[in-house]
Amino acid sequence: MKKVLVTGANGLLGANVVRQLDVSGYRAIAMVRKGSNREALKGANYDLFEGDIANEQDVNAAIQKCEYVIHCAAKTSQVPSHLDNYVKTNIIATKTIIAACLKFNIKRFIFVSTANCFTNGTIENPGNESSKFMPWLKDSGYAYSKFLAQSEVLSAFKTLDLPAIVVNPTFMIGPYDAQTSSGKLLLYAHNNKIVFYPPGGKSFVDVEYAAKAICNALTEGKVGESYLLAGKNMTYKDFFRLIAKQTARRKILIPIPSFLLSTIGKMSDLMEYLFSISLALNTVNAKLLSLDNYFSNKKAMSELKLKETNLDDAVSKAVDWFKQNGFIRDLT
Repeated sequence: MKKVLVTGANGLLGANVVRQLDVSGYRAIAMVRKGSNREALKGANYDLFEGDIANEQDVNAAIQKCEYVIHCAAKTSQVPSHLDNYVKTNIIATKTIIAACLKFNIKRFIFVSTANCFTNGTIENPGNESSKFMPWLKDSGYAYSKFLAQSEVLSAFKTLDLPAIVVNPTFMIGPYDAQTSSGKLLLYAHNNKIVFYPPGGKSFVDVEYAAKAICNALTEGKVGESYLLAGKNMTYKDFFRLIAKQTARRKILIPIPSFLLSTIGKMSDLMEYLFSISLALNTVNAKLLSLDNYFSNKKAMSELKLKETNLDDAVSKAVDWFKQNGFIRDLT
């Protein structure tokens, strides 16, 4: 079987990629840190490699016997917000992996970036791959570090013939979210009767469909290209309504005005500047919560065979997994 190194294999996306590789006839080599949480990989079929993605020796040892690499690993936390906190994991590690891919003649390198490397759009005119990175997101250490890492990948394609494809998932929903990344939003809405919602919206994508499109990118798509793995564009209010419908439990939805989010964000920025206390709701995240953060999936559907997300199904699969693994309390 053809071997595929998957970094960040114990995360929401990585764990789904590992499973999709198995279904697609590949052998996944799951690269994770020593002592890391591996609950998301329970029951999956893979070979384990323990190592540090920023360590050249570890990366070389992991890649040398593989034919493909899918780089899912990243620091995704929104705090602390400064770029310095993301350089090692998101930029230096990516450069290290690029060098190893070139050294060992990897057939294709799939780099998992973020949709926020592009400009968002409206429901009627969602953002696409031809748009640019929004300069104000330089104040988000996470978004800017992913943009810089993505730029390194595309530059290596142009100058060093790295056979790379970039995929840019939107907000992923689905099972195996053992570290509750995107699942925090779903659990918040599911477990609370009173739910506060911001004025903006997101593109919600079924993580299993995103993982399948990533596996397809090993042989489909065009090297040197980026692909938005987007799903259902929906307001936060409608997303919480969908969850309320699935729980069959009445919820009180209360809007949070954008000016209040902005005020809290500015206070958070001040706290970080004065006291080095980092809060999740900073100015950048407050702005993102107020935006119509919508994206198009047309290119990925056409070239990577990305399936159209049915958000009811995606939420249902996520909720079922959370229930089975003790993340959701009894609502009776």
